[in-house]
Amino acid sequence: MSQKQLDQKFWQNFAKNHWEKKPLVLKNVKSGLLEMGDAEIFNLLVLYSDRCRELNDPTGFKFYIDGFKAEAEDVLQVLPEKEDTSLLGYHERMKSLFSDYCLVCDELLQVNGKKQHLLTEFTNELYRHVGFPNRFSEIGLYLGNYRKTPFGVHVDSCGVFSFPVVGVKRFRLWTSAYAKKNPALDRAFKYDKHKKASQLLEVKPGDISYWPSSAWHIAESDGSFSATWSLGVWVDQPHKELVAQSLNDLLDAKLGIAGARVTTPFKTLHEKSGEVTELPEAYEQSIALLKNLSTSELQETFLKSWMKHISLQGFKNIPRVNMKLSLKSKVRLRSEKSLILWQQSLTKKDKFFFSFGGVVVESSKAQGLLKLVKALNNGDTVVIGEFLKGAEAKQDLHALQSLTDAGALSTAK
Repeated sequence: MSQKQLDQKFWQNFAKNHWEKKPLVLKNVKSGLLEMGDAEIFNLLVLYSDRCRELNDPTGFKFYIDGFKAEAEDVLQVLPEKEDTSLLGYHERMKSLFSDYCLVCDELLQVNGKKQHLLTEFTNELYRHVGFPNRFSEIGLYLGNYRKTPFGVHVDSCGVFSFPVVGVKRFRLWTSAYAKKNPALDRAFKYDKHKKASQLLEVKPGDISYWPSSAWHIAESDGSFSATWSLGVWVDQPHKELVAQSLNDLLDAKLGIAGARVTTPFKTLHEKSGEVTELPEAYEQSIALLKNLSTSELQETFLKSWMKHISLQGFKNIPRVNMKLSLKSKVRLRSEKSLILWQQSLTKKDKFFFSFGGVVVESSKAQGLLKLVKALNNGDTVVIGEFLKGAEAKQDLHALQSLTDAGALSTAK
């Protein structure tokens, strides 16, 4: 059987007929996201588990036993270990301890920037056809022999793509209209009388399933082991909230100390009749400030906010790096498809903004840094000191370090 290509025809059909409308199952799919096999994923799990044990912090992992969520200190005791040798080896160890368990890792790709591009290749095509998410997307790995999702029938605020790695995965779905008429479905584990009204999706390694954010759902199993990637695309943040966030940043800068006051002086609260006719002076000053805002200031505010938002590439988190820079450092982009974004200020021509991974830095008279960024974005390997020179070198190196901390660069040999 030939593999299903996720080509432009597919994405156009998906955006028109399925996105936020109805579920879909694709069999035998050709996608970079499916390149990671169970052995590689097990190694990632061990790597991340080792880091959690070293820090004594299981953040990114959740563990459920017979449907009950384990405490954080207990999670560290049940994470994968190198001695398990494989996902199935880990399963055998857990099966000897628990009859029904579920391990969730929401941060697995944080330890493997080299594989991040497989995810972005998929999401970039999705965003191109349905729009860039106003909140974010996140991917997690679910594994175990749990017979039902530990938190029962539920609905999320995200559309979900599932990619099985090991075993057969089954998802039972209900429409939002049916769930509204049958509120007992919420968090239910017993729902036999509602099965006729549901849709059952069944996928195995090499397949992909999707359901919209409105679908109530639960995963089902016969107790066999499975491991599945789950990509959630959150669609619960309207455009007006992005606008409000951008304006809030602007007001913080413009109002200064006055904007931080927690009481408002006044002359008269209201007339004897109860009518309110007078604004306090603080409001009058704010009105004057807003009236004096220029189009360039507003454009710059929104452009900088948009740049910060898209610098995360549509994700809640992206892989970070730990690397100390110097002028002698030889560096390149961590990924040729993950560019450092930049813009020139619309209000001060000698100021530039640079962004990566949700971090925005600014630098004045940054022609050297700009040339360096353009060279990196072009795919070049560079020695930092060949670009950052003179009086601005120190401030530009500091700005570049912030971008590096956010995951932009890697060392080059």
